[in-house]
Amino acid sequence: MNRISTVFAFVGLCVLSGTVMADTPEPADGVLVLAGQNLRATHAYYYDERLPKPAGFSDYISYDVDQPYAANAPDAPRSYRGNEALLAPTNWGAGVQCVDCILQEPALDPAVVNIGFYMAGPKDVDGQQCRGTPKCNAYKIASGEYDAYLDEFARWAKSLNALVLLRIGYEFDGEWNNYDPAQFKAAFKYIHQYMDNKGVDNIEYVLHSVGAASRETLLAYYPEPDEASSKYVDWIGYSYFTIDPESRGVNELALARERGIKAFIGEAAPHTGDCTKQIDMATNPALAMRWIDGFISHIERNKDVIGAIAYINADWSDTVYSPMWTEQTDQGCNGFFAQSNSRLNDNDQVIRYWAKKISAPLFINQDRAREWLKKTSRSL
Repeated sequence: MNRISTVFAFVGLCVLSGTVMADTPEPADGVLVLAGQNLRATHAYYYDERLPKPAGFSDYISYDVDQPYAANAPDAPRSYRGNEALLAPTNWGAGVQCVDCILQEPALDPAVVNIGFYMAGPKDVDGQQCRGTPKCNAYKIASGEYDAYLDEFARWAKSLNALVLLRIGYEFDGEWNNYDPAQFKAAFKYIHQYMDNKGVDNIEYVLHSVGAASRETLLAYYPEPDEASSKYVDWIGYSYFTIDPESRGVNELALARERGIKAFIGEAAPHTGDCTKQIDMATNPALAMRWIDGFISHIERNKDVIGAIAYINADWSDTVYSPMWTEQTDQGCNGFFAQSNSRLNDNDQVIRYWAKKISAPLFINQDRAREWLKKTSRSL
């Protein structure tokens, strides 16, 4: 099997000045459409005939080694291991996760796999995530303690007939992750170098923010080139949970343009951005379609740099299947997603509206995904 031989081709002069690299990006070639972010959500999107099959899917793995699942997790009591949910299904509270399970279904034929690589923690006795000490998972990765897990991941990745978009330490700037910038960058670089040394050439690396980072924060966490590698970041990623299309990705998009790389909306779902005014598309299709309009306009205005989006097709409010969202402190409040439902399948009007929008020529679904890989010099 041929592997991916190159990443995005750029022309122009790269000028290194500590924090700035000026490139001329390649012309826009479309926006990949991915869906997920657990098995139920991914299956619902792929198998619904009202939707075009996506170019790929989203899922998560965890390196919070030896830490216990939350007490209300469907698969508790058990503890996390390295590469948790990579090869076998498990539910730590966000729905059943299993990256490889989707790849074992030939009918789905994903060309792209969007993996959220969790490496925050462990939590201290006071409930705070580890930061800046040798106990932290990020430190243990960068010091080689988790090499056996990375070796397993490398072997798995090399076996794929798919491009992996690896979001190392996704939402790095979220206070709930509490990453130390130096530790985060060291772990990011170490993972990249480890995969390179193992000959893995079908991974592209994503620096993924919450979506409202300052330029200073982005640069503080940005793994800059060094003597070991001329480039560590292939995509600038960010999350999009807002009704205001102007409020997310401002500095992330600017930095992507500045560095001459693509932007990736690595997580997106209908939300007003207000914890007290969440969107349930099953009961409020008008608000859901308003969100869709704003999201699509955001992509269209930035189509010169946005190269992929990942939609979360989940009912966040299902406390049996995904109880972790009940009091999750993401986005600055308890239960930000607890009353949310972004499962398109639950409203015929909304799913058909989304399908029409996402079938426009700008978007790359399954029918064009392999062609896109070849066009962008990613030969599988």
